[in-house]
Amino acid sequence: MQSKGAYLALSVITGLLMIVLGGLFLARPGLSLASVIWLVGTISIVYGVFLAVSGLAGRQESRGWAVAVGVLAVIMGIVVLVWPAATSLAVLYIIAFWALITGVADLAGAFMKGHTGAQRLWLAIVGLLGVVVGIVFLVNPGSGILALLWLAGIYLVVLGVLRIIAGFTNPPRPAAV
Repeated sequence: MQSKGAYLALSVITGLLMIVLGGLFLARPGLSLASVIWLVGTISIVYGVFLAVSGLAGRQESRGWAVAVGVLAVIMGIVVLVWPAATSLAVLYIIAFWALITGVADLAGAFMKGHTGAQRLWLAIVGLLGVVVGIVFLVNPGSGILALLWLAGIYLVVLGVLRIIAGFTNPPRPAAV
């Protein structure tokens, strides 16, 4: 069982870190984006090296897959670090097309049989929002990236506050075995 003091300390520390990180995303979105890209690229390279080495040292039949995935992770990390702007843009376009496709699907679903009036309304609203977000991201990617960073910042601040509150109000849980 985790002690109440340790649980509270962990909750407050992680909550404060989330609030600080969220604040940085809101105050310095450009720096935040560069930092996230650098972290993703670096983590991908480190993960890929460890995976490839463990595959080479392993005795399992699947070790070839570990080496292949490790090499691909290293290549992806290098691409992310060498072309950070293109990487950011590619991710934004993926999100834009996803929002557009799911938005159209939700709009179509709003007019299908089997939905109540309220369900139709919510599906139509969510679908329309998805279509608008997708189009805005495709037409103005710079604003789209900025909007995503602001949303991430707001999310982290709210999550951090909730984590701190949870530390004071929730009892510690039993440790996992």
